[in-house]
Amino acid sequence: MNRDRGQRAAFCSALPYLTEYLTARGRAAELRDAMAAVLADTPVRDAVAGLGIPRYVLEDGATVRGEEPGPGDILPGPVPRAEGERYSCPDGWCGRHEVREPGGPVPAGGHCWLRDRALVLTRA
Repeated sequence: MNRDRGQRAAFCSALPYLTEYLTARGRAAELRDAMAAVLADTPVRDAVAGLGIPRYVLEDGATVRGEEPGPGDILPGPVPRAEGERYSCPDGWCGRHEVREPGGPVPAGGHCWLRDRALVLTRA
């Protein structure tokens, strides 16, 4: 279940891009069906199987826009934690956590795309 929670968070983060991309190709209804399936606890991989979403989009720490990460894009070793406020999915359902850098914008506009609810401040 933890793996699927990470994929739900990645799917949620990718929704603005996926909505734009699939709507432009006349496939918005398929995306809405996939979202409904994910919300009904269907594993993310099963729900989005027919959408043609590249595998790397649904991995933890995935880059939503741009090219697939190359071998030189990932640095080995510990990753420093960003300071600032931490925003999360309001009920923890998708496991999404976003950090707001000091003075920066609220992540994702303060919105959980999948649950259609505002992110909540969980740590300052």
